[in-house]
Amino acid sequence: MSESVQHTPKQERPKLSEVCHYGGGKQEDEFVGIRYNDGKLDVYFPFGFSKPADDEKEYRKDILNLISVLSGYSKESKFAATNPLPNKDDVQFPIHAYLHVFNYFLNYGYYIENEPYYKRASNGKINWAKTIKQVRPQIAGDFPNESVVYLDFIAKKSSSNENEIVTQIHKFCVYESYEKIGCLFGFFRPEKPRIPFNAKMFAAILKNKLARTFNEKHILLFRNMLDIICYLGKRNDTSTASYGTTDFEYVWEGLIDEVFGISANEKRNYFPHCSWHIGGSENDAEQNEAKRTALRPDTIMLPGNSKIFILDAKYYQYAECHHDGKRDPKRLPGTGSILKQITYAEFVETMRKESGNKKKYPQGEIYNAFILPYNAEKHDDLKYPMENFGYATCEWKQESAKPYNKIYGILLDVRSIMQRHPKNSTDDIEALAATIMSQQTDQSLYLDRNTSLA
Repeated sequence: MSESVQHTPKQERPKLSEVCHYGGGKQEDEFVGIRYNDGKLDVYFPFGFSKPADDEKEYRKDILNLISVLSGYSKESKFAATNPLPNKDDVQFPIHAYLHVFNYFLNYGYYIENEPYYKRASNGKINWAKTIKQVRPQIAGDFPNESVVYLDFIAKKSSSNENEIVTQIHKFCVYESYEKIGCLFGFFRPEKPRIPFNAKMFAAILKNKLARTFNEKHILLFRNMLDIICYLGKRNDTSTASYGTTDFEYVWEGLIDEVFGISANEKRNYFPHCSWHIGGSENDAEQNEAKRTALRPDTIMLPGNSKIFILDAKYYQYAECHHDGKRDPKRLPGTGSILKQITYAEFVETMRKESGNKKKYPQGEIYNAFILPYNAEKHDDLKYPMENFGYATCEWKQESAKPYNKIYGILLDVRSIMQRHPKNSTDDIEALAATIMSQQTDQSLYLDRNTSLA
């Protein structure tokens, strides 16, 4: 087999600094991800994700990091059951396939294979070693003059014509990848494919190659090529494509839960359940096939000090200052969210008093907090920058009666958590717990205590 690069350099790609958009909220639909529209690629980062130094390598790292984070919450990911990445497109843009095909091209050139293959046949150059292993012979003649006869053989065949078609399909996929995401790579513009697009034929040939290929590198290439062909075959308009979400709050919730939270099975103990009881019947199985779970906390954090922290990740842009340099309290969680946090805490406190439940729940104090995104001025590779900016209360709940009657507001740097996801760390958990409790005895607030929360 021989592989060679066959592309012609041509400098025509835009700067990545022109492609990337930082700050969030730049579009009406608040899309986060990658959009391709009629030859133009744009990459939109979430609110709070800081702009890097003016270096093409840093922009490229940010884009690949964004793709990695978003893919963690796609339909195919391990988090999809609890935090799916919403996508209004019926056909998901297979960006990983595009990246792999173009990366393969840059490393190895176009796929070109001249190796023979072997199949059962009655003609051709016989491979006796493979024939003896794979073909059952027939016995001819009578004892003692028996002889072994092969009616079929394993013969050497050439698939040069098919391989040439696969090369052309690869050229088509490489050019398609360049058109969509080529600016993420170098200045090389691949040649235009000569073969016209035919989704059914391309897919059939690639599936046939996959069935007869044992080289892992080629199997991965063919699978990604097939993903591109199937995607294009299902699309009516191939001049546009997108990979991302207009609901990044799902991803934000997932990141916080993965980094600071306990496992999904453990968290079930913290779900308040409700039931209907109709007509005074003792047996309400018909009306209550299962207890109704009305509320589910985003994240339960358990540091090593027996305390319980109930976290609610809110993708709100409170940290963005107005032109006067002040933050807008209207961009903070409202009364409904505050009441839910108190309800979670009261549920846990009640449940752990019941006999048999003490082992399920730590017996320390219970704390509440909202986790909001922001862009920290200084970044630390070893820890997450965070800021405790105040707390919310309910006027009919005495603040000092229970620690959880104060719901603390925490700002967490977006770049740091996206770059390090999803690593659950004891040190990070302890740091967040300390930040939440840092205002426990501090009566000076950043919020107006009389601010009305709708």
